[in-house]
Amino acid sequence: MIMGKIINKKEREAEILELIISSYIRESRPISSGYLCSEYELDYSSATVRNIMHNLEEKGLIAHIHTSSGRIPTKEGFKYYVATLNPERFGAFYNVELDFSSLCSLHEVVEYSLDALSEASGYTSLLGISAKDSRFSFRGTRCILNQPEFEDMKILRNIFYALEVKIDKLQKILFDFMTEKVRVLIGNDINFSEISDCSLVLSGFRDENKSLVLALLGPVRMNYLKAASCLYSVKNQLKDSLHDFV
Repeated sequence: MIMGKIINKKEREAEILELIISSYIRESRPISSGYLCSEYELDYSSATVRNIMHNLEEKGLIAHIHTSSGRIPTKEGFKYYVATLNPERFGAFYNVELDFSSLCSLHEVVEYSLDALSEASGYTSLLGISAKDSRFSFRGTRCILNQPEFEDMKILRNIFYALEVKIDKLQKILFDFMTEKVRVLIGNDINFSEISDCSLVLSGFRDENKSLVLALLGPVRMNYLKAASCLYSVKNQLKDSLHDFV
């Protein structure tokens, strides 16, 4: 019975954390126990939810912001949430349809793919290719301006400085962390101070002739499931089609 209670407690904490994160991604504001009970019609009381939120706060997964009664996920909370995402959901959750048939050059393929990825995900897209014709490109910087977190001019200047001045460092980081699976770097895990208030979702592939890395740059309050799904979809289509252009 004791073990059953422990498991139940952990499951409830995981459920509430996921609901807080999902709500915060959508609402971009602190989330209260009352909001969760009303929005999701939970089976337990607002007092129970408050107790669970207190436990999550003690674990450093959520935090107060200013004087609001609600909570926001911390970077550690987002990391915990990302670790629970099932990669098998990426392919089924969101698909980005690409048509390369009218494209005649690698440049056109890159620009088209990046534009489609930014449009579908809502985040800035980046692509690096290491081959006989190596290149690194990014698109969708307008997406940065749509995020309330980046209304802070210091954060905004740092992001654009990274993209325009330190792009070589950003390219190296992406290739260093690149794997065939989708990988998520949050905050200081990126090891790049100018974008320590951001997250990166990335994946890529290598063969005997080339390496490719594809990434999305956005706020820590990123819709990780959607971002990972869009990235997974575009990367797989690029992998199947790029041999015609490289």
